[in-house]
Amino acid sequence: MGRRELDPRKEKILQVVTDDYIESAEPVGSRTIARKHKLGLSPATIRNEMADLEESGYLKQPHTSAGRIPSHRGYRYYVNTLMEQKQLTDDELAFIKAEFDPKHKPAEFDSLLQRTTKILAALTKYPSLILTPRLQEAHFRHIHLVSMDTNHILGLVVMDTGFVENILLETPVAYTQDDLNKISTFLSSKLQGVSLMDFGTAIVNQLKTEAQFGEAFDDTLQLLLTALGKKKQERIYVDGTINILEQPEFKQVEKFKLLMGILEEEGKLLNLMNQALQKRGLNICIGEEINDDAVEDCSMVTATYEVDGRILGAVGVLGPTRMDYAHVVTVVDFVAKCLGGFLTEK
Repeated sequence: MGRRELDPRKEKILQVVTDDYIESAEPVGSRTIARKHKLGLSPATIRNEMADLEESGYLKQPHTSAGRIPSHRGYRYYVNTLMEQKQLTDDELAFIKAEFDPKHKPAEFDSLLQRTTKILAALTKYPSLILTPRLQEAHFRHIHLVSMDTNHILGLVVMDTGFVENILLETPVAYTQDDLNKISTFLSSKLQGVSLMDFGTAIVNQLKTEAQFGEAFDDTLQLLLTALGKKKQERIYVDGTINILEQPEFKQVEKFKLLMGILEEEGKLLNLMNQALQKRGLNICIGEEINDDAVEDCSMVTATYEVDGRILGAVGVLGPTRMDYAHVVTVVDFVAKCLGGFLTEK
């Protein structure tokens, strides 16, 4: 609960203006409030209070003859102090739990993350995003090498985050599966608990010294190092971009183009989502707080997901500042916790 800066009457009026605008996307007038909400105040009194809220920067008037809508400051006060967080419906809970049922574990980690974005998009009706774990911060759990043909092996590298990297390597010699099983056992025993960030030339040279598998192994190990080095950066998945067309704010072509430009530019999305990693748990950025002119009419609700108390990444939703915060906050927070729990079990 945030610090209270307004008296109870102004708070109530700001709350109903915000709730009504979120629901209707239309500026809210004093007569509508008096008729709909039964506050025991005349339209004239409500109008005066709304004028005070506008003068204080909590409301704004988009057109001379229109009602009022919340400003970014008004939304921030609403989220911090006035918002009544919604509960998930039974159908929503059942849908989320079914998607994270341990019986339905996807074969690949990326598939799980992509499925998570679809869950968020389906429940919130806004574009959803997920930031994958920073692979360089993960630690090796084990490595399994499989012979594909005479010159190719498949490396299955399993990290402590549950992340599995499939790496196809072209080898200088043909390995038998028995040879690869011995190499897998050796590498797993030596690398277990080592972070990918620390897996560099020094460790590779040490492994070459300790191993008794010949020069071909040295070359294969170098190929593995190079391949993993290309996978250290986090990635981002997006789903539900089409949902933005349902929002009246983005019927204007220029605003729509700006937002779609952001959603299609991975570098900017990574920057936006990396902001979420600066704070554990739930985070809400409204309008100019996002620090990008292209999304000044948007808000982001994000939450970190964790395994064993370690932050791996973040999930989030990007929508108009008029988004249904009370619902979105509940969905994003719960899905992030479910994902973390699923990965812990995995």
